[in-house]
Amino acid sequence: MDASSSSHAAGSAAPRVIDQGCLELISVIGTGAYGVVYLGVDYKYGQPVYRAVKCLRRHGLDSRQRHFQRREIALHRLASAHSSIIAMDRIIEEGDHVFVVMDYGDEGDLFAMITDKQRYVGDDELIRDVFLQLLDGVAWLHSLGISHRDIKPENIVCSQDGTRVRICDFGLATSEQESSEFGCGSTFYIAPECLGDWFPNNTSYPTRHGDVWSLGVILVNLVCGRNPWRIASPSDESFNSFLNDPTFLRRILPISTQCLFVLQQIFTIDPADRISLPALRKLILEVETFTMGEEELRAAHYSAQPPTPRYESVDALVPVPEVAEDWAEDTVFVFDELETPSLRADSGSPSSPVHRSRSSSSNGTSLPPTPQLVADNALKLPHQQYHQAQFFEVLKGKTPSSISDLRVNPVSPDFISAGPINPFFR
Repeated sequence: MDASSSSHAAGSAAPRVIDQGCLELISVIGTGAYGVVYLGVDYKYGQPVYRAVKCLRRHGLDSRQRHFQRREIALHRLASAHSSIIAMDRIIEEGDHVFVVMDYGDEGDLFAMITDKQRYVGDDELIRDVFLQLLDGVAWLHSLGISHRDIKPENIVCSQDGTRVRICDFGLATSEQESSEFGCGSTFYIAPECLGDWFPNNTSYPTRHGDVWSLGVILVNLVCGRNPWRIASPSDESFNSFLNDPTFLRRILPISTQCLFVLQQIFTIDPADRISLPALRKLILEVETFTMGEEELRAAHYSAQPPTPRYESVDALVPVPEVAEDWAEDTVFVFDELETPSLRADSGSPSSPVHRSRSSSSNGTSLPPTPQLVADNALKLPHQQYHQAQFFEVLKGKTPSSISDLRVNPVSPDFISAGPINPFFR
């Protein structure tokens, strides 16, 4: 949540003890445009427990702000029964404030778990389990007619050493199936249809499909600790490279062929073509590995190398050293020069939400084709095989084993750290 003057005003006037002495507010753990989130100690049920307590202003709001506040509370309360949604315990109205009392994620958010603790990189089963928790939470919301519209690591809290995750912050959630509020979401995670750039003649967009898109970006976060692009707009170089060549992601990210296949079903420009949640769940369960194996990492490294320079004289030729059979643990693997955005806190929407009237129009270009689109009922993961082209030239015909028999490099490279040079992204 971002700080603002209004949030501090709401927090500064909040009492230290509320709910007839049952709830003590200890410290501020987050601030936003219309309120403050406190760490609290709840004595209501005998044994003291920590709570996250969101303090919202009751007065001084215009009708639109009041509507959004009521909507956030109502939708969160409706959804909080699921294990993948942060539970809302109760609502307290005292003086000028409304206090929303929720379970506390004692290990912070998923963003910190990925970037600071690097908890998930290289652990296929943990990635699968955590992602399915989020998928099931989104499916639950959709079954209730709720679209979250801001699924991102900062809005997911962790516990049990990062093995349990729960979705929170329903500030942008809606029960509308169609919305005309373009630009609603967070830059790295917002779907193309929510921007309005790709569908200039559309006056609204379906809200649920955007949550599926956001899950796809989070899958990349979990697997690689990176973002695939900065924003899914026509102006983003990485996103356009993906549209022109879906295998582009495997040149800049250490993802397996099966993981790429899953992402291709998610990252479709037209929301109507996007994979459904049940079909996505089935694919995730079938994935053998989300990351490249050792052989694929070496192949990607060699494919990213500059071509061998040509010499005019035979005497100037330099012998090419033989490829070592054993790879040193400190071998640096290099991918394409085009770097993916590092995973960093998302400051919010790409622009102020814009309502588009039904009379608006534009001379925008036609949509690019969706790469390798497969119907839900025909989805089948490709066999986990490794691309042989350039690597075969280096290994002089030696046949690598199938990636299903390979393991992830035990010396996991540091995907996140800004200190030493990142071995995957120069």
